Amino acid sequence: MSQLDVKTAEFYDQFWPKSVPVLDKTREYVAMTVSEAHVGRALDAGCGHGICSVALSERADQVVGVDVSSECIQTARKQAEHFGRKNISFERQDLQNLSLPDTSFDLVWCWGVAMMAPDPMKVIHNLMRVTKPGGVIYLGLYLKTWLTPFHELTRHFCRTFMNGPRRKKFVCDFFTALTHVHGTLVGRQTNLRTDNISIQAQVEDWYYPPYKTFYSIEEIVELFRRNGFEANCIQDRVGRIKSATIFVVKAVRNA
Repeated sequence: MSQLDVKTAEFYDQFWPKSVPVLDKTREYVAMTVSEAHVGRALDAGCGHGICSVALSERADQVVGVDVSSECIQTARKQAEHFGRKNISFERQDLQNLSLPDTSFDLVWCWGVAMMAPDPMKVIHNLMRVTKPGGVIYLGLYLKTWLTPFHELTRHFCRTFMNGPRRKKFVCDFFTALTHVHGTLVGRQTNLRTDNISIQAQVEDWYYPPYKTFYSIEEIVELFRRNGFEANCIQDRVGRIKSATIFVVKAVRNA
């Protein structure tokens, strides 16, 4: 791995093993998002904790989970074993240099992962490459808004000056409190993503990863269409706050 990839691996080596989501809620979200009731082979690209791999294994004959983090791979294997899923295999690979065969998957799931790589476009093109004709990609990416530069400035400050354990806890607790205040002001629940273990975990995942890239829905849909896919945005606001959210594109490869 290059040095850039090592930084990402090191962050998620410590993050996902302590932040494994709840299977029932993850299963509900996957069922709401994925319209295919049954597929042959599925790829969980950036499997992290492995819970999405477990959920996908209930509708796929075989699931391959790939992640750059060795600790994530170990965590994912434990989750598959815990839930008795025998049809999942895990590999430590860099999605930027994915070595899986061309056109080998009926379904590719890459939720909140590609934009965390140093070169997300390499990741997305690899996802397209391994998708079979008629196969489908579900891609979740951070949405670019007018507040994105402010988020990135805050993230730079946190990573540079607030990166020790005690300072990081202060940052996570502070933004968690702000999230609750925001929910009270707008009159809605603050934890819309109930598959996450805690708001603090999502704050850490928002401000502390080494790389993060934001996109517009239009540019990603057009990217897929230029590469032989029919693509549409199926979810335009997945996060708790509109300025800090993920959109999901479904792209079907032309046969």
